[in-house]
Amino acid sequence: MSEEARKELLGVMAHRSRVDKGIERIGGILFGTEAGPQFLTAVRPTGWPLVDDWDCLKSMVRAFEEQCGLLGQYGMKHTRAFANMCNAGVGPIAMPNLASKACAASTPPSF
Repeated sequence: MSEEARKELLGVMAHRSRVDKGIERIGGILFGTEAGPQFLTAVRPTGWPLVDDWDCLKSMVRAFEEQCGLLGQYGMKHTRAFANMCNAGVGPIAMPNLASKACAASTPPSF
């Protein structure tokens, strides 16, 4: 593997880890380290919409991306987590502060 390809791969892996850890930390802040992962991945009953407030979902994603970096195709797997936060009454106004706390601990690597 060339050095350039290696650096690109490490960058992709670091980005994915940063997104995953950011979501995980937000879940821990909101719902505790034990309940957070279960809450963020909970699936609503059949026939229910993913989210009650689509504007909340869009705002949550935007606020997260501003603090933690773009979700990209990989990060879209966390859409349910954002939807569950909205459905639980966590408003998009809280997300910049939450994301800032969650992602400040994991700064992107420099190559």
